Amino acid sequence: MSELCHQAGDARGMEDLMVDYYVDRPFFDELVGLFHERTLAETRAALEGGVEWIFANCYYNSLSAGWSPAIFREVFVPHLRAQVELVHRYGARLDYYDDGKLDASMELIADCGVDVLETCTPPPVGDLDLRRAKARIGAQTTLKGYVDLLWVVKHGTPELVERTVAEAMEIAKPGGGFIIGSSDCFREGTPPENMHSYFQACLNYGVYD
Repeated sequence: MSELCHQAGDARGMEDLMVDYYVDRPFFDELVGLFHERTLAETRAALEGGVEWIFANCYYNSLSAGWSPAIFREVFVPHLRAQVELVHRYGARLDYYDDGKLDASMELIADCGVDVLETCTPPPVGDLDLRRAKARIGAQTTLKGYVDLLWVVKHGTPELVERTVAEAMEIAKPGGGFIIGSSDCFREGTPPENMHSYFQACLNYGVYD
C-alpha cells in the first residue's frame, strides 16, 4: 500500500490532509513522511522474506481522490520512486494500482520505474485512452486492466464485453507489455453470461503466442 491508503489517509482523513497541505504544511509533511517510512519498512520486511512482487495499492494518491498533478509530482512521486528503487534492489517487481484517472499522472508513475501499472480505467469512470497510453509509456511499463467492470461487464451485454476485450488486445497486445484485466474487482449482481463472455474473450484474444 501507499503512505495514504489505509494509513495517513485514514488516520487523518483525506479531506483534512488536503487542507493540511495548504494551511499546515509542516504537519502534512511530517504525517505523510511518517507513513512513507512505515511503507518502506513493511516493503523491506516483505522483500527480506522472499516476496518477489509488491502490490502498491495507491488509489488514495490518485488524481481522482482530489490531488492535483502538481501535488502528485511534488509529494508522491519521490515516495514512489524510493519504494520502486527498494523493490528493484532486491530483484523484485512492483505493481502500481490506481483505479481512477491516470491520463495526467501515468508518465510520472512510469518514470518512477514501476513494472506494472493498473487498472488503466477508461472513461467515464477513468480517463485513460489505451492507444495513447501504449504509445506514451508502453515501452517503459506493462499496462494491465482496462475493461470497465461497471458499464461494460455489469451493465453491458456479452457482445459488448467480448468486443471490449478484443479491441483492448488489438490496441495494446502488439509488442507485448499488456495484461488484459478489469478496472477493479467484479461486483455482486454482474450477470453470469457477461462473466462467461469476459473470461472466454480473454482466452480467445488475450493469449500471447
